[in-house]
Amino acid sequence: MPIVIYAIGSPIIADVAETCQRLGLDIVGWVRNIEGESFAPLGAKITEAEHLPYDLLQHPFTVPLFTPRYRFAAATEARQRGFSRPATVIDPTAVIASSTALGPGTYVNTSANIGAAGRIGAFCFVNRGATVGHHADIADFVSIGPGATLAGMVKVGEGAVIGAGAIVLPRIAIGANAIVAAGAVVTEPVLPDTMVAGNPAWRMREQPPQNDMPTG
Repeated sequence: MPIVIYAIGSPIIADVAETCQRLGLDIVGWVRNIEGESFAPLGAKITEAEHLPYDLLQHPFTVPLFTPRYRFAAATEARQRGFSRPATVIDPTAVIASSTALGPGTYVNTSANIGAAGRIGAFCFVNRGATVGHHADIADFVSIGPGATLAGMVKVGEGAVIGAGAIVLPRIAIGANAIVAAGAVVTEPVLPDTMVAGNPAWRMREQPPQNDMPTG
C-alpha cells in the first residue's frame, strides 16, 4: 500500500520509514511543510507542501513528529491541503491487544506492548519499547517516550507527553498538555499544563497552555 510521509523535519522519520519497510508500505511521497533540515533518505524525491500534486493527496498519510503540538499543527495543515486519510501505522514487532482500539494517524514503534481493553486516541505516538497497561485511556495527540511504562487503568489527557523510561502507577490520571519527565515515577495524579519529574514525581513547573492544541 502506498503512503505519504508529511513533515520531514524530524530525525524520528527514520524509525517510521523502517516500520513502513517492514510492513511493505511503499512511501510514495516525502512532504516538506516548513523550511529547514530534511531527514528524508538520500535520493528521496521531496515535495514542497505548497505544491502538492493531486495524486499524492489520494494516499493515506502519516505525520512522524514526536512533540504533540507540532504533530497537531502538521496534521491539521495536511488536512487543510487536501489529505483526508490519516494512516494508523503499527510496527510488526509491537504487540497490541485485539480488544484495544487505536485511532487514525497513530504510530506505534518497535517492540511496544499495549494491553487489553484500552483506547489509544488519534495521532498518538508510542515510541520504542513502551508499555501501556490494560484499560488505558489515552487521548488524542499523546506522546509516549521510549521504554516508558504505563500501568493498568491509566488515563492520559490530550497532548500530554510521557518521557523516556517514565513509570506511571495504576489508575493515575495525567492531565492534558502535562509533561512527565524522563525517568519520573508518577504515584499521584498530574494536573493539566504541568511538568513533573523525579521519584516520586513532583511538580517542577506549570506549562504554558498550548493554544494550537484541542481542548475538549
